[in-house]
Amino acid sequence: MPVYIRKNVNFTPPSIDNFPLEDDEDYITDPDQLLDRLPQPYRMIDKVLSQWYDEVWQIIEKRENERLEESRRIRAPQYECSAQMESQGRACCVCDSVDGRYIFIGQPRGLSAVDVQTQEKVASWEEESVDIHYVKAYLIGVQVYLVVTIDDMGFARLLIFGGDKFYFVKILNEFQKGRGGAHRPIFSNPAHGEGGTKLIISKCEASRNGDYLGAMFENPETAEVWLEVYKLPRDAWLNELESVLTKKEEKSEEDQGTDTQAPTDQEAPTPQNEVEPPPAATQSRKHSLSRGSSRLSVFTNTTNYEESTGGEKHTPKLSPTSVVMKLKPPPSMSGNPASSIHSACQKVDSGEVIGTGVNHILTPNHKDMRKEVFAHLHDNLMEYLPKEEEAEPLEDVNFHFMTAGRLVPTGLEQQSQIEEEDDMKRLPTTIAVWWKGSTHVVHYSLLKQHKDFDVKPDLVWPYLSPVTSSAISDDTSLLAVGFENGNIIIWDRYLGIQRGIVNIMDRVKIVQLTFLDPNICPQNLDDYQPYRTKTSTYLLALCDNGALYIMMSGPGLELDPICITPPVESEDDIFTMVQPIPGMHDLLITVVKSGKVQIRDTLQGTVLCEPVLPKSHELMTPWDPVVAVGAMGQVLFLKGNNKDYGEEEGGDQSESAGALFMYQMKLFPTLDSYMSRRRDKVSQTVHAKIENRIEALMKERIAQQGLRKHRMQERWGNMKEEIWSILQYKDMAEKKADNRPEIHYKRVRNLSQTPGSMGWTPFFRN
Repeated sequence: MPVYIRKNVNFTPPSIDNFPLEDDEDYITDPDQLLDRLPQPYRMIDKVLSQWYDEVWQIIEKRENERLEESRRIRAPQYECSAQMESQGRACCVCDSVDGRYIFIGQPRGLSAVDVQTQEKVASWEEESVDIHYVKAYLIGVQVYLVVTIDDMGFARLLIFGGDKFYFVKILNEFQKGRGGAHRPIFSNPAHGEGGTKLIISKCEASRNGDYLGAMFENPETAEVWLEVYKLPRDAWLNELESVLTKKEEKSEEDQGTDTQAPTDQEAPTPQNEVEPPPAATQSRKHSLSRGSSRLSVFTNTTNYEESTGGEKHTPKLSPTSVVMKLKPPPSMSGNPASSIHSACQKVDSGEVIGTGVNHILTPNHKDMRKEVFAHLHDNLMEYLPKEEEAEPLEDVNFHFMTAGRLVPTGLEQQSQIEEEDDMKRLPTTIAVWWKGSTHVVHYSLLKQHKDFDVKPDLVWPYLSPVTSSAISDDTSLLAVGFENGNIIIWDRYLGIQRGIVNIMDRVKIVQLTFLDPNICPQNLDDYQPYRTKTSTYLLALCDNGALYIMMSGPGLELDPICITPPVESEDDIFTMVQPIPGMHDLLITVVKSGKVQIRDTLQGTVLCEPVLPKSHELMTPWDPVVAVGAMGQVLFLKGNNKDYGEEEGGDQSESAGALFMYQMKLFPTLDSYMSRRRDKVSQTVHAKIENRIEALMKERIAQQGLRKHRMQERWGNMKEEIWSILQYKDMAEKKADNRPEIHYKRVRNLSQTPGSMGWTPFFRN
C-alpha cells in the first residue's frame, strides 16, 4: 500500500509548559481509583476504618519491638522476702535509726520502735486520732534518739527514744493537757497567729546531732508561710533522762528486795487492762544515755514497756526549746514600696549585705514607667517576646544546718570547733536557706541574737536560674546547689572556695543531689606533698528526665559528669526514690513509678537485683514508697498493700490491708562481693596543721633513708662509666687533632704567628 510522506516538514516537540497536569482522579496513577468512589456516608466510614487500621498496626509494631527488646535484655535476679510482719500492716511511714539498731514505724494512733535483728516491738507511743505520716530519727547520744513526727493534721511532735522507751517532749504547734494527762493541740497561739487560727507544719527537720531544728509553718487562712528555727537543749535532755532512769533503777532494786521477802505461793492478781510485754522487753538491757565522759548504765525491765504504751503519763518534765529566728520568704522584685524618694532612701540599709535585690530606691511606679517606654519604642517587636509567666507563690523551703567554715566567719573564733574530729561535738553555726522558685541561697548565723522577723543574712548567693535542689556532705564541709537550667555548683565551705561548676544537660532540671561516702572514691595524693589537703568524693545527681549522673570532686580534678542511667522514655520508668544504702554507698536502692524496687551499682548504674513482693501484694504508693534500710545495709523493709483488700464501709482500716516485708540483703548472692568489701573511714574535712605537715615531711624523709645507700652505689657505678666515656672522648679528640693536615702561614708583622679564632683573610697576605 503506498505511503505518502510529506517533504520538507520538521518535527517540533511540544512545549514543556503545555504538558497536561496529572490528574489525581486518574485511575492509571492511583490504582485505588480503579474502583468507583463510594458515596457518603460510606466514604467517611471507609476513611475512619483505614485510619483506625493504620493506628492499630503501629501499636502492634511498637509492642512487638518492645517485646523483642525485653526478651533480649538481661534481667536482674529477683529475690523474695525473708519474713512478713503482719502486725505492722498499718504502717504509714518507716525510718531507720542512724546506727541501724531500730526502725521507727508511724501508724494510725501512734508510733512504734522495732528491733531490726529480732523484728520484735521494743516500745510504742499511742494517742487517739493521731495518724503519723512522717517520721525521722536523729542520734543525739549513745543509743538515744530524737524522733520528729508529723501527723495527717499538720502537727509536729518531738519525742525521745532511749532505754527502750518513748519520752514525749512537745508539740511545736502548741499544746495543752487534756483529760487523763494526754496532750491535745490547740489552735490559738499568740506567738504564732491570732486566736482561733490553725497553724500547720509541712516540713520539720533537725540538724545531724539534734542541736537545732527547723519547722515550716503555714497559715491556711492568710496563705502565709515562714520558717522557725529552734535551739534544742540536747545536753540538758540527756542529763534529765539519766536522773530519771537512775531513780527508776533504784526503785526497781527496792521492789525486788520487797518481792523476795513476800511468800511465793500467793500471786498477785493481774489487772485486765495491763499490757503484756513481749519477750524481748522482759529481758534486761544495758544502755548508756550520756554523751562524753559521763556514762550511766541503765537496766530496763517490764515496767518500762508498760509505761511507754500508756502515752505521756510518766513522761518526765524536760527542758523547753527556744526560738532562735523566724524567716519569711524573700520579697518579690516589685520595687521599693516607699511613697517618696526620701522615704525610700531611709529604708535602704547601709549595704552590708548584697545580693538580695531589694536594697535599692527604685519604686514600682518607676519600673512601670520604664516598661511603658520600652513597649513604646519597640512596639513592632513586642509580639515576638516570650510571655511573662506568673511567679508561683513560695510554698516550700529547704535548709541545711552547717558547722563553722570560712565562707561565713561566725564560729571561726572557736578553734576547738574547727579542729574537732568528733562530729558529735561540733555544733552548727550557720543555716543555709533557699525557697522553692527563688534564685538566692541565703546564709544566717545561729549564734547571733535575732528578733522575730528582723533577721539580716550574713551571706547571699544570687544566681540567674532558680534553685531546684541542694545537698550537703555529712560533715557539712561541701555544699552542692542544682539549678533549673541543668547547672551544678559545688562549694568547699571549709576552705571557703568554689570547687567547680558543671552543666549536666541543657533544659534539664536537677531534681536531687546526694553526696556519697568518700570511702568508695579513690584518694590520690599530690606529687609535691605527702599529706592530703582535700578529700575526693562522688556527687550523685538526678534529673527530671530520669537520668542519673555521677561526678567526682577532688583536688586537681575537673567535674566531668558520667551518665550511669540514660533518660527514660516511659513515664512508668521515672525514679521516685534514689537513696544510697547506709553504710554501703556503692549500692543504690531505687524505686520507679511502676512499682519496681531495684538495687543498683552506684558507679556503673547496673541493676544487680530486684526485691519483689508476693503476688498478692503490691508496693504501697510507688510515687512515695515506704522503704527503709536497717542494720547498716543488712536488712531491707518494704510496705506492701493487699491487692484483693477492700475497706469496709464505715469501718477503720484493718491490719489485713497490707504488711511490712523484710529482706535479708546479706543473703542475696549478687551482693556477696559488696557485703564482703572493706570500707575504711575517710574524713571529708582535712585540717592540715603545721605540726602535721612537718611530721608528714619528716616521715617521708626518714622513709627515704633506706634508699640512699642504694642510690649512692648506683651513682658511683654510673660515675665510672661516665669517666670512661670522658677519657674515650678525649682520646678520640687527640687522634683527630694528630690526623689534621698542617697549614703553614707566613709571618705577618704585628700579628701573632698562630691563626685567630675567626680565621685568616686575604687582607693579611703580603
